[in-house]
Amino acid sequence: MKLARYQVTGFIPVNDAPATRRMLAATVTIVKGEVLADNGSGYATNNLTAFTALCFGVAAAGVVGDSSTKYVEYYPFDTKTQYSVPVSTNAVLTVANKGDICDLGTNADDLSIATNFTAGIGFRIDDIDISAAAIAANTYGYAIGHFQTIAAQA
Repeated sequence: MKLARYQVTGFIPVNDAPATRRMLAATVTIVKGEVLADNGSGYATNNLTAFTALCFGVAAAGVVGDSSTKYVEYYPFDTKTQYSVPVSTNAVLTVANKGDICDLGTNADDLSIATNFTAGIGFRIDDIDISAAAIAANTYGYAIGHFQTIAAQA
């Protein structure tokens, strides 16, 4: 699937996104497209490098956080919305990556194609864009997929 545009960072919806919700932001700068988590005190933060049980959505807009007054709008995780996201890894995506369930990359706005998920939230790759334009925008291409919860194995 060739994307219409290529973002530098972040998870960007490519189809109808769910209605946004809002939450008080921790004292951090949050950028559109970053995965958000509860910081343990009831505030949204982007200070994470892997999906956790506290992750709840994707920032729909940016905000400079001030935990007493600033809110961040976000898309809650769902299984219907597809997102495009740049891949931060050491190899270009291939067709074999379709169906992989991945974790966040080096921070809250990119993807790693490591597939060692056994339980929790993951990002399932439905399609890839490794066209010349995609590779020019991001060395390893773009994944197109959706968020999925993987149940723990008994």
